[in-house]
Amino acid sequence: MTEFNRRDALLAAITACGAAAEVLLARFRDAGDTTLERSFKSDGGIVTNADIAADEVIVEALGTYDVTGRIESKESTTGAENSELRWVVDPLCGTAPYAAGLGHWGVNVALMDRSDPLLGAITVPTMRETLTSVSGRGVSRNGKSWSPEPPFGKLSEQLVGLEINGSELAAQKMSDGSLSWVRGVDHTTTFASMAYPLSQLCLGRLAAVVAYGVGTVHLAAGLAIAQELGLKVTDGSGDGLDWTTKDAWPVMITAWPDAHEGLLELMR
Repeated sequence: MTEFNRRDALLAAITACGAAAEVLLARFRDAGDTTLERSFKSDGGIVTNADIAADEVIVEALGTYDVTGRIESKESTTGAENSELRWVVDPLCGTAPYAAGLGHWGVNVALMDRSDPLLGAITVPTMRETLTSVSGRGVSRNGKSWSPEPPFGKLSEQLVGLEINGSELAAQKMSDGSLSWVRGVDHTTTFASMAYPLSQLCLGRLAAVVAYGVGTVHLAAGLAIAQELGLKVTDGSGDGLDWTTKDAWPVMITAWPDAHEGLLELMR
């Protein structure tokens, strides 16, 4: 693991999340004087002026701390590519629900070296919840040490988050049998966000989160926190994730240990 100043890195992540939350809440449901402007990227994904504004304040906040100059955001990239450490940022994880006025969105900030997430921070401003983790130092919820209990009951009685990146992939998974495992759980629910379901998993409200075709920028912060809590994080075969890849993982499973074992069994 690459050494880093844990105190400064944590302060940087918390400051960045707070700055982004302020900007996003000011534009949420047209709460402030700024009109929400929507456009679409070449891949069909929605982006708003709130995404860009949140990205700008995050980059500014992270830049005030001497942790690393490399910032890889969903909306921008700065700093030297060969840096040992890098910030991985999704300034508005859940742009579609945010633009629709729904509350299940958040901000992801993670610090990674070349092989692992070292620190994670997620804030869900509509719930006034912020979760942070530092590798080997535990997890905090709104500044206080946090150690949740897993949801009660069997997997067949529990709620699982399911996120599929894009309608084309979703249609494929629904038609090729990849989702047959859902029959073994009580309910699946989707939020068009990774920050929201991962935060709810780490709060002990979901048994698991399964994501298809989702990459590092959306997952690093939440999975850093999940791993620090002792949750399982694997691919569909039960193997650890390869954090060196630049591609989205075909499938990612993170779950409380018993639920994880049950999901792998269902997927086989």
